[in-house]
Amino acid sequence: MQFITNLSEIEAMLREDVPYFDLTSRIMDLETIEAEILFTPKSDVTVCGTEEAEKIFSMLGAETSVLKKSGEHADQDQTVFRAYGNAEQLHMGWKVVQNILEHFSGIATRTRSMVDGANRGKPNTEVCGTRKHLPGIKHLSLKALCAGGGYPHRLGISDSVLIFSNHYDLLGGISAVCRELPSIRSRCPEKKVAVEVETLDHAVMAAEAGADIIQLDKLKPEAVEKIVNTIKPSHRNIIIAAAGGVNDSNAEAYGAAGADVLVSSWMYFGKPLDYKVVVRKV
Repeated sequence: MQFITNLSEIEAMLREDVPYFDLTSRIMDLETIEAEILFTPKSDVTVCGTEEAEKIFSMLGAETSVLKKSGEHADQDQTVFRAYGNAEQLHMGWKVVQNILEHFSGIATRTRSMVDGANRGKPNTEVCGTRKHLPGIKHLSLKALCAGGGYPHRLGISDSVLIFSNHYDLLGGISAVCRELPSIRSRCPEKKVAVEVETLDHAVMAAEAGADIIQLDKLKPEAVEKIVNTIKPSHRNIIIAAAGGVNDSNAEAYGAAGADVLVSSWMYFGKPLDYKVVVRKV
């Protein structure tokens, strides 16, 4: 998986844990011992972060081997990354790399679970992650999302048009917004316009007004199916997105309901996956 990593971000991650040197390794003269470090998941995972691991250990002067790339599946107890160098170098990179692998493999694995579920419900259903990731780790959160087979819902609010209830409430309600949709579309003709709704009537109103995407907020799969069956026959090219409360336990049901896109932040918030780390003399 190709994903551009900013080296300054990598260096910042390393300096956060190792501002100067590893005091324990230094006073024990571990730089005189040649060793290797192995990173191995304790459960089946969709891997994410081995490219960052390679950059971190290379920055420390160690030799590296990426055994599994981001986006690839790894079985429990299958080593995904190895580095070789002096033991001080390896200890300096150990925890930073472990944190990256555990946290972002967790996001990738949860995303993959959602993608697989959604496509059991309906092939080619897309899973999109929201902007509700933790601040400061957007780059790697999006990489993990993509590694798991998902895509960003919106990279930011500068690049897409999504009209929420708080927008149309300010303008006098959804009817007022629907009257303005032709004008809105004409002002950014290269962009699709999405409107979020919570009822069948509002979904029909937005579709008739020319919305490209109808985003359904916090509706059950049964309600989504009813809206899909009502709108799709006369608006075949419209995209129906289900958002709010979507996760791996109901992704299949939302896919089967006919949603084209599942919008979620669920994949970002969960327990990091455990990786076993072994440092051994060679």
